[in-house]
Amino acid sequence: MDSGGLIWIPVTLGATAAQVLRTARQHELRRYLSSFGAAYVRFLFAWPLAISSLTLTWLCSPETMDIPPRFYVWIGAAGLVQICGTALLLQAFRARDFAIGTVYSKAEVILVATGSAIFLGETLRPVGWVGAAIVLVGVVLLAATSGVGTALKGLGDRAAWFGISSGLFFAFSAIGIRGASTSLVGASVWHRTCLTLVALLTSQTLLHGALLAAFDRHQIVSIWNHRRECFQVGILSFAGTTGWIAAMTLATAAKVRTLGQLEIVLAFFISLVRLREEHHARDYFGSALVLIGILLVVGLG
Repeated sequence: MDSGGLIWIPVTLGATAAQVLRTARQHELRRYLSSFGAAYVRFLFAWPLAISSLTLTWLCSPETMDIPPRFYVWIGAAGLVQICGTALLLQAFRARDFAIGTVYSKAEVILVATGSAIFLGETLRPVGWVGAAIVLVGVVLLAATSGVGTALKGLGDRAAWFGISSGLFFAFSAIGIRGASTSLVGASVWHRTCLTLVALLTSQTLLHGALLAAFDRHQIVSIWNHRRECFQVGILSFAGTTGWIAAMTLATAAKVRTLGQLEIVLAFFISLVRLREEHHARDYFGSALVLIGILLVVGLG
């Protein structure tokens, strides 16, 4: 497999930035669409961009690639569990509140590291495990806007278990993407990224679209009526997902997803500096823990 050195770090940071912007734009779509409809936009409008990218890549630089059967297994599983994770997270929000669901979905940090060790044989060093645990604590402190005590008291609530389940499925999705992209043989990282991206978005677009057609058909019409706004989300989704796949082709899923937790720290600093919102000491402490944990995982994990 190609070694990209540390190039995966800026690639992951770029993907994280695109994801933050996509989430903000996607939230605005809630004025026109349901949660499930807005979630579909990220797949549907990124799909043709991914196909165009793959086509141009092969026209400009044709390469022979060996695609083993396990690639389709990995990518099919990754697409399915990501949709399930999104649905479970939405259920967590409905069952109680946004903060509780988010807190428990962040169990993904540890779950990705554990799953990578079990299914891919890619385990962190002892210091890396400590760093991942520190990141998890920091993210919980930042995400638990109602207080850590409230989050812990909510452990028995449906929202908590929906959140934990969503984190588990998101972890499986990251592992599946890593497994799929690294199973490809005989081409560059970019070629493998493009093919994995098209396969992933194809499975998600078709499956999610079938679910919408079966259970919430009017959302498809609403998406078409607001296609200009939706396309902006699609561009950001394409950029973000491309970055995630490229990064997980170059580095382990555990390291990439841990570094990606900078997203929540970035959101914190935006609210602090630009929006000038007041924060508790817990938020500053949580940000520091996330940054320290990331340094341990990326540098020594």
